[in-house]
Amino acid sequence: MIIDLHIHSNCSSDGEYSPEEILKYVKQKNIEYFAIADHNTISGYNKLKGFKRDIGTVMIPAAEFSTFYGEHEVHVLAYGITSEDEALHSVFEIINENKLKQAHARVKALKNLGFKISFNDLMNYAVGNVPSGVTFLNTLLKNEDNKTLLSEYIEGEKSYSPYTSFYFDFFAKGGLAHVHVPLIDIGEFFDKMYGRAVFSMAHPILNPGNIMPDLFDFPFDAVEVFSSYHNSVEVRFFRSVADENNCFYTAGSDYHGPNVKPNIFMGVDCSLNPAIIEKLLEVIDRRNLYLYNL
Repeated sequence: MIIDLHIHSNCSSDGEYSPEEILKYVKQKNIEYFAIADHNTISGYNKLKGFKRDIGTVMIPAAEFSTFYGEHEVHVLAYGITSEDEALHSVFEIINENKLKQAHARVKALKNLGFKISFNDLMNYAVGNVPSGVTFLNTLLKNEDNKTLLSEYIEGEKSYSPYTSFYFDFFAKGGLAHVHVPLIDIGEFFDKMYGRAVFSMAHPILNPGNIMPDLFDFPFDAVEVFSSYHNSVEVRFFRSVADENNCFYTAGSDYHGPNVKPNIFMGVDCSLNPAIIEKLLEVIDRRNLYLYNL
């Protein structure tokens, strides 16, 4: 059984392919269950509602939320959500408002580093989406004056994964243009969304180990144990962490496309772990949440 509960489309602004193209790849790879879990939006899922049926796969409506625990960004995957949920929209509004504040602050920080960039140009290149690291790099590269400063991302040692490298070098905590603008406090997120989704901790290896015990004070149902970021040792470790905290497992690639995240491929073989999808479907059913058969 091949599933993938963590795929990004271009509705994330840092994904390469449209939801329709994602669906084509899902069918080619015989993925039985999948989720377009775009960053802080459900528009990718919405674009596939009403799509031609009889494709033989199940789409689980999802989003990946950028929450903050103190100064640390913690990504929460929420499954079974619906675009008609007013609480969900209130969360999106909070996040998007803070995303724009963050974008303004990042533009200012980049200017202080000598880059030529304007907020208006950034928003034009975002094409209706909230700007991401991909949007920032694409905007910077439109100006010839910036290309010398960014040469290592164009044809240098970081050109193999320019968008991810740029994000971590400039915007991640400790980066050259890092600004601390929390998008939504993790406690506020769970207060608003509790009971309205199934919650999995995304790619836990990216969370600082010292905050891991505290994160399980929040109502996580699952841990993304099977992730492109985890080797076999880390998979065993996070299985034990999930077990200790009465959580089940989810599996996802965090696919964005080859230019954004090279060497991450769609689909996770869960033939030996059918309980992964069985448990998720059980909780979705118990909470009267949402699936979509294609």
